Amino acid sequence: MIQPKSCLNNNKFGLAAVLAKKSLARKGLSFALCLFCLAVTLIFSSCGNKKNEPLIIWTDIPEFASYAELFNKEHEDAKAIVVYKEEPARSLPPLKDEIQPDLVVSSWLKNSSTRKYFLPLDYMFSGGLLQKSEFYSKLLDYGLMNSKQYLLPVSFNLDAVMFRKKNETLVTDDHFITLDGIKKLSSEFNKKNEDGSFETMGYAPSWDGDFLYLASRMNGANYVEKKEHFGWNANALEKTAEYMKSWTKQCDCDTDTELNFQFKYLYMPKYKQFSMDKCFFAFIKSSDLFMLTEDQFSGLTYRWVGEAGRLMVEDDIVTMGLCKSATHKASAQKFMEWFYTEEVQKKLLERQDSLKLDSLSFGIAGGFSSLVKVNANVYPLRYRSLLENLPTGDYLVCPNILSPRWPSLKEKVVIPYLLDSVQVKKVQAEGEETTSPVTQEKPLRSIEQRISAWEREAF
Repeated sequence: MIQPKSCLNNNKFGLAAVLAKKSLARKGLSFALCLFCLAVTLIFSSCGNKKNEPLIIWTDIPEFASYAELFNKEHEDAKAIVVYKEEPARSLPPLKDEIQPDLVVSSWLKNSSTRKYFLPLDYMFSGGLLQKSEFYSKLLDYGLMNSKQYLLPVSFNLDAVMFRKKNETLVTDDHFITLDGIKKLSSEFNKKNEDGSFETMGYAPSWDGDFLYLASRMNGANYVEKKEHFGWNANALEKTAEYMKSWTKQCDCDTDTELNFQFKYLYMPKYKQFSMDKCFFAFIKSSDLFMLTEDQFSGLTYRWVGEAGRLMVEDDIVTMGLCKSATHKASAQKFMEWFYTEEVQKKLLERQDSLKLDSLSFGIAGGFSSLVKVNANVYPLRYRSLLENLPTGDYLVCPNILSPRWPSLKEKVVIPYLLDSVQVKKVQAEGEETTSPVTQEKPLRSIEQRISAWEREAF
């Protein structure tokens, strides 16, 4: 991928990086890049010419291997090497005996444990090196700390629902759909057999924990870093649970029935769930939606899940930061100037095609670009369904500051709590409750109790 000229004079290392990148899309992903990083370390240990040393980029975004290689091809006066880190935010500060990073590109860089390792980048805007107008303003604001621009946004993702194009006339808005809209159309789509079992089911709250998580954010859950864990709005979580339970009850249903229907009919990939016309909606992230092939997406369409002019940006916004300890600041600045242009990002996307990497990830660094013009002018040429439904920058709502451990807390604590809190039990005649493996009555474990269990597991 990327080599100091004084040490390597061919492109074998670049090809190795690309192959490592391909491996990253599968089970061997981390191992391939670890081998790559070892090779980089050996190169550094054999090179004594400080003048020609490349800048170091720490990242867990495999696409940056290809990005850095193109940067090197286009620059004689600056080079870059990508070092893969499984969790860059949790790897700061770097150890004294390891390669020190100049740039870090990852999610979860905006929190109390990492912010102190970065330099403010306001000078790049005041000096005309970058233009604020090129970025989504809400994403730039996400990178602010103490009114200074410490982080630059790289990419982001949104949440959507897919459905069959033949049902499009039933969806009143051409771009968005609210929770109420999903609920209404799902209920109307439900149909029962003579024996009382469901023949079709539009969408059920218990089918997807990520859907419940989005709903809780839309209802004001306000997840935010707090000490070593996180804070939340308990009333918003209760409101979300009650809303979802009323959804299930309105459909004359219970959680067991929802999950049994899902198990029986919706076990296949989401784009195939419509083949039997058993459901109306499937919840999906943009990073998965736009990886569908034309054949897979044939006959389908989508809407962003939003409400009152709001589109919730997913938590894992990818950002770029310049390290205080950077020893190659000039080269790092060149990389940032180069990367944040429409022309370059178009080349990067085209390069994914030429290297047959376009089937491994969506867009720039696995998401929408942080540059407005790239999404408006370049993405629709690659992702045709975006022609009529580009996300609106004014509607974007970025997450709060969250810990680098948030993915684990979300998966092990928040989503299980939400799934348990929306349980609706079977009710017999005259309101007598019955039990089942899924809905057996027991106290709902609090978030605090789940955090304690998570801590025991994590440590």
